[in-house]
Amino acid sequence: MTEEKYPVVFDEVIRIKLQKAIEKSEFKKIIINWLDELECNGPISGKLLDNHLWLYEMKNKHPPLRLYFYHQKSTNKIIIFECEMKTSEQKQQKTINKVKNRLTKFLNLYGCIPCFLNFLKHPEAVYRAAYFLK
Repeated sequence: MTEEKYPVVFDEVIRIKLQKAIEKSEFKKIIINWLDELECNGPISGKLLDNHLWLYEMKNKHPPLRLYFYHQKSTNKIIIFECEMKTSEQKQQKTINKVKNRLTKFLNLYGCIPCFLNFLKHPEAVYRAAYFLK
């Protein structure tokens, strides 16, 4: 088994959202493929939405599912911030703004690299995608 190049991590809220989405059979394959693609290819798997925050989006048209993530370059980790159904352009823009705001606060709060790296090492703070898919 090869080690992933880009470990994918997310918090408890996103874990619950992904679990609910995976319960629907049509989403399970999409989400698992996304997580595998993120682990292998990293940020090039998604579309860059904001080059100042390094916010990326992965999307599926049918069903209209969106995944927003951040690439933490110093550790090469992919941090998932949101996963949701797109119902309208307004909702999508509202979600993007909400994620940008959260990411800005997150980066300001953990602006100190050692603090941020320490946060990512705590198993109770983040879940690895590989563990989630077992």
